[in-house]
Amino acid sequence: MAKVTYIDPIDHISGKISRKHRTTFCYRTGTGAKYTQQHTTPTGEPTAAQIAGKTKFKQAAQQTNAIMQDIDRLTPYRTAWIAKVKSGTTTYKTLRGYIFAQVYKSL
Repeated sequence: MAKVTYIDPIDHISGKISRKHRTTFCYRTGTGAKYTQQHTTPTGEPTAAQIAGKTKFKQAAQQTNAIMQDIDRLTPYRTAWIAKVKSGTTTYKTLRGYIFAQVYKSL
């Protein structure tokens, strides 16, 4: 007995169908996953954990910008990042991302 596979006329949709719809269709090229998401606005006040997370992120971003401006503070980060890239670790694609991660861990 033969197995029948029906082919969709459209393989996948990515993005919104129209401006009036809140549903966004997503497609992950790496995994081939297809899913939808809806943007919703929060109804209540942010929790203490959310406020703490935002504050920590903001501090890390400010410190990262300060480090990127100062050559003396930037040099050790650049050396460590280059060594990490040469070792084959591709976790951090940019120097800014590496610095942000290190600063965020230290907070």
